[in-house]
Amino acid sequence: MLPFVAHKERGSALKALLAGDLITIQFPGLVDREVNELSDFLYRLLSELDLAFLSEPTFVITRELLSNASKANAKRIYLHFENKEHGTEEQYTKAMKGFANRVLEHWEDFRKQHKNNEYYTKLLFQLKDKHLHIEVRNNAALLPREVERIRSRLELFKEHQELDAVFASVRDESEGAGLGLVLTLVLLQNAGIPGNHFRIDTNGEETIARIALPRDQEEAKTRNRYIKNVLDELDALPSFPENIQELWNLCNSETSSIQVITARVEKDPALTAQVLKLANSAGFMTRTRNPGLSDAIKIIGLKGLGNLLMVAGARKIMTTRYKKKDLESIWDNSNRVSFFAGKLARQDANARDFAGVSGLLYELGKIVLISMKPELIQRIQDMLERGRIRNTAMMEEVALGIGHPEVGAMLAERWQFPEPIVQAIRFQQKPLQAEDPYRRLIHCVYLAVRIQQATAGNVDFFSIEEEIRQDFGIESPIQFEGLVERLEKEYELSGGG
Repeated sequence: MLPFVAHKERGSALKALLAGDLITIQFPGLVDREVNELSDFLYRLLSELDLAFLSEPTFVITRELLSNASKANAKRIYLHFENKEHGTEEQYTKAMKGFANRVLEHWEDFRKQHKNNEYYTKLLFQLKDKHLHIEVRNNAALLPREVERIRSRLELFKEHQELDAVFASVRDESEGAGLGLVLTLVLLQNAGIPGNHFRIDTNGEETIARIALPRDQEEAKTRNRYIKNVLDELDALPSFPENIQELWNLCNSETSSIQVITARVEKDPALTAQVLKLANSAGFMTRTRNPGLSDAIKIIGLKGLGNLLMVAGARKIMTTRYKKKDLESIWDNSNRVSFFAGKLARQDANARDFAGVSGLLYELGKIVLISMKPELIQRIQDMLERGRIRNTAMMEEVALGIGHPEVGAMLAERWQFPEPIVQAIRFQQKPLQAEDPYRRLIHCVYLAVRIQQATAGNVDFFSIEEEIRQDFGIESPIQFEGLVERLEKEYELSGGG
């Protein structure tokens, strides 16, 4: 629950904000992942203003500013308790190295140790003058060297206005602000919002970061040159293998027989082995032990065989075109997401038919992007693992003009995959934008991806959209951790999917 100052729950705060009232959320001086609760509030607010397309970048910007404010508070606490001199440039540089090592590298411990402190971090919203005004305030006035640091970051943005160039240029993150201000400006620019709609200054007692989002903002059309390169790469990918396409057509034909389909599968030894393995897996427990190919096809069903063909064809194309080392971790992640999604979708017939195969195909687009910009994609992944972003797609859109879910969905469309799979791939990181009849399927895939990321320690309970948590009855961090642990154990017991 967000700590609204004058409202007990989100709905009344949203209503008051839309009526023109100033709404304040007051966090502790040292914040952490609890600020992820803002996501759902921002999405609902911006949807009311017909600005839903700005919800994810606005969330990332807001959280980045809250993080910077919190780190500024932590810096004051550290300098005070450690009695650090910071009057000269040399003293300040030395103090900041200690701050990075002793505070930023041990943030949770520092938060617990200094839970009771004099500092606060406030987030304010108000609709005024055809703009949504957002302010982040903390009661630590800017130090002269912080002013200079801000100025240098703004100069960096003027020099490098694309994200991969910024990544390459920023080396000093000793104070924790790092990319924060530049990232804010890049996100605003890509949304078509002028840089002068953001500013940061001090009133002598507080540091105040201000953003003004125009209420009449239209979704910006990216001018990033890389989007053409991505589309060219998709055009260069081969069509689906002919033998798999023919089998796929047979599976979808009302006049095909099991005998005809079996005879065609037998001509492909690798595909035959995959069918037999699937029929003997934990997901298809039957009385028939070691079935022949015809019985195996009956066990998994023509729909199951069709799903297997899609995955086999897609992986064959990707394996022949892209580097093996880039694929191994993606296939492993996809196997886990497929297993988790299948478990989550068991109670819903519509979602159950496509959850597993959608999980196996969800990162097709990432393979394409890795082949084009490996260092950039790795830096974005690093940001996810460090908790600075909740999903990688939005950052990919900023840097390349397109994210891997959209690339994967475009591939699925070109290869004529069923529409539920296309939609599950496209909205895997934007579940609140999902519409019926695919909403439950997309929610299953989204949560399965989050669970897979949680097994690696990259996300937690607060990183999941509140609506999705409610949809699956996940009410607390402990409950989410239990779900992750249970599904991970089931996956390992199944032999790895």
